[in-house]
Parts: sequence; C-alpha cells; structure tokens
Amino acid sequence: MEQLYTVTAFSDAHEHKPSRGVVYQVVDATGEYVEKLKAREAEEHPDRWLKVEAQ
Repeated sequence: MEQLYTVTAFSDAHEHKPSRGVVYQVVDATGEYVEKLKAREAEEHPDRWLKVEAQ
C-alpha cells in the first residue's frame, strides 16, 4: 500500500493570523502529489512553507 501524507501549508501573511498561519491542509496525499504541490507552491507562493507528515 502506498504511503500517504498530510500536508499543511503555512504563511506569515496577516490574513492567516487567525488560523495560526495555516493556509490550507491536504490529507491522504500521495508522494507524487506532494512533490507536485511543493513545486507549485515554490513557484506561485514562495512566502509559504509546507509541513509534510506521513500518515
């Protein structure tokens, strides 16, 4: 069975202060999806960082 991940995106932007910096969370992400998400976020939102946790 393929390893799945939980990905949480964070930002220091003011509009995300009420959620303690959390922008969004993805659950049951595959390794391939995580890699694509990292690349997309780096390109489109370089101010965000991702926390990836194995489920």
